[in-house]
Amino acid sequence: MMNIKFNLHTHTKYCDGSKDAEDMIEAAIKFNYQIIGISSHGPLPFSSDWTMKKEDLNIYIEEVKKLKKKYKKDIKVLLGLELDYIPDYKLDYIDKKIFKSLDYWIGSIHFLGQYKNKEYWTVDYNLNELKKGIQESFEGDVEKAVIQYYKHMEDLVKNYKPDILGHLDLIKKNNEGNTFFSEKESWYRKSISSLLNKVEKSNTVVELNTGGKYRGYTENYYPSNWILEEIKNRDIPVTISRDAHDIDSLDFEYEDSIKLLKIIGFNKIYYNNGKKWVRTDI
Repeated sequence: MMNIKFNLHTHTKYCDGSKDAEDMIEAAIKFNYQIIGISSHGPLPFSSDWTMKKEDLNIYIEEVKKLKKKYKKDIKVLLGLELDYIPDYKLDYIDKKIFKSLDYWIGSIHFLGQYKNKEYWTVDYNLNELKKGIQESFEGDVEKAVIQYYKHMEDLVKNYKPDILGHLDLIKKNNEGNTFFSEKESWYRKSISSLLNKVEKSNTVVELNTGGKYRGYTENYYPSNWILEEIKNRDIPVTISRDAHDIDSLDFEYEDSIKLLKIIGFNKIYYNNGKKWVRTDI
């Protein structure tokens, strides 16, 4: 289907992944990957049980660098991080020296606001957290909350220029059956269009992410098919990602995700070789 097999969105035990980086690399070799990017969730400015601890960051970087050398004859290993844009903090809490060590980074948004007790809440944990968050941070106004989510994403793309925009519409994770909103609503479509306007003017690559479907949260991938159609119409570069947190997810619907892109009309996708983005036919 393609002359190269790759994944740039891979988590490890440094964050909420279930395996060590070396386990994921060895699995990638088993699945005939030529490139594997390790991209654990980077540290946050407050405590969290699903991201890397600040004191582990340099250890993580050095470990992946050693694994690059160890497996260089078998697979190209890339060093990445998934970094979170957080309301109020944005990405200014991150030491910019980190970027010099990385081959690439994924910019994502999980947090959307704070409860009344000042604790940050995420859009993707569970239904109750999202309901409570929207109620306490946005007076229960779903439209206002979702529009703000995409405004933050616009700021992420415009001002921080991530190499990859992670799971663009993650906010739909707890919206199966239109629990909160319909993606057909004009205000929602307008928010997507506004975001894609910013992406179109950037050098950021959008990922097709199979993680939500693998874990049974969504019926389709991130982003939704109609958004992929918009991305295709704007000629925005796309890559494919597993968002792998365990070994089985690393090869989940790899060929199916490429087939979907072909059905939509894509004939090329992008991968990073550690030095630059490369376009390949599908």
